[in-house]
Amino acid sequence: MFWKIFDRIEQVLALAALTGLVLAVLFAAIGRSIGAPVAAAPQYAQLALIWACVLGADIAARQGQHIRVNALYYMLPNKGRAAVSLLCLALVLPFLGFIAWEGWLLATGNWERELGASGLSYGLVTLALPVGAVLLALSFLRRLAAVGLLALFDHLEEEDTDPEDLAAEEVL
Repeated sequence: MFWKIFDRIEQVLALAALTGLVLAVLFAAIGRSIGAPVAAAPQYAQLALIWACVLGADIAARQGQHIRVNALYYMLPNKGRAAVSLLCLALVLPFLGFIAWEGWLLATGNWERELGASGLSYGLVTLALPVGAVLLALSFLRRLAAVGLLALFDHLEEEDTDPEDLAAEEVL
C-alpha cells in the first residue's frame, strides 16, 4: 500500500514538473513576444526540466522501460541472463551510491547560490541528482524483489513470451 501511494505521488510530481516546464517556456515566449520578458522563466524551466527528467527516469526504471540492447542478452540461457543482470545491478548500485553522495555534496555546497533572477536556491536544481540516484536505486531493488533477476531490466512481464521473439521483435 505504501509503495502504491509513493508511486502515485511520484507520478503526480513528475507531471507537475513537466507542466511547470511547459508553462515556464510558454510564459517566457509570450513575454518576449509582447516586449515584457519574464526574467526568471528560464530558471524555472531549468528547475522543472531537471526534476521532470529525474522523476521520469525513476518511473521508467520502475517499469523496466529504459532503453537497452538485448538481442545478445536473449540469446543467453537463463543462467547467463541472470548473471548479466546481476553484473549490471552490481555496477549500477554502487554508481548510484556514488552519484547520491557526490550529488548531496554538490547540492549542499550550492544551497546559498541563487538560481538567476528567480530568487530560488540553485541547490534545488542540484538536489535532483542525489534524490534521483536514491530513487533509482530503490526502484531497481524493488523491481529485483518483485520480478527477479531475469526480468529486472525487461519491460515485458508476460511470462509466456519467448525470448527469441523478443529479440526478433526489437531489432530495427
